[in-house]
Amino acid sequence: MTVSNTFDSLTSGGSSTPTTSIPVYIPLCPPIRSAASFASTSSTESSSSSVHLSERPVAEVTFRHGRVEDAPFMTDMQFSNYLYHYHDFAPKVFLENLDYAAMTANHTKRMTPPMEKREMAYVVAERKDPKTGELEVIGMSQATVPWWDRAYNHRFSEGWSQDDFDCEIDTLYVKIGVQGGGLGRKLVLGALQEGYDRFNMRRGVIIWTLEQNRQAREFYKRIGCVEVARRTLDLGGVPCECVAYGFRSVGGAIGK
Repeated sequence: MTVSNTFDSLTSGGSSTPTTSIPVYIPLCPPIRSAASFASTSSTESSSSSVHLSERPVAEVTFRHGRVEDAPFMTDMQFSNYLYHYHDFAPKVFLENLDYAAMTANHTKRMTPPMEKREMAYVVAERKDPKTGELEVIGMSQATVPWWDRAYNHRFSEGWSQDDFDCEIDTLYVKIGVQGGGLGRKLVLGALQEGYDRFNMRRGVIIWTLEQNRQAREFYKRIGCVEVARRTLDLGGVPCECVAYGFRSVGGAIGK
């Protein structure tokens, strides 16, 4: 996969009119597993891993800041991932009540302020669609300060506490059909680099996932995270157990 850190038509967030290029730098950290090894993941890690993995290499990917017009594509990725990956373990009432309009509005609101005034870093991965030749968003990640109040009953692993973290990877999605080639790892690194550079995040990184989401849990372990906490999150009014994985420091995760 060729990574480009330049993009010709980006917006600073206050308008949908393309202005100055705002690329995202992806740290060149040694991978815990090579990109090729992701494509050979055992099917025992996921009941449908052969469908999740990329059928062919992603020829060229550009990483850049998210902008307002990306919001519907971000929601599309979230919806497809929720409905495809979560249907075996997420509460049915939660999946049946996903609100596309509200989710898109939330992304739009977060990306409307100019870059320097945003409360979080949005990173998107973009490529030319191999069939149409049009640019398409194929991945997204988001770094923000930890949002502790969304859940309850936090229990931290030995040697960890809430005070150890000042960065949370709140969103990470890759388009179904191009998963499994190392794109997710680059999105994590890009979001952490933005957190380090733009928000002066220097302490630990925390990433939450549902306990039953085996695919996500294996991914976080492969990129070098360790289990750091557990908590309970209500989804559609149903209590669900969550597991957190983390890095000891943002700088350490990106090779600083």
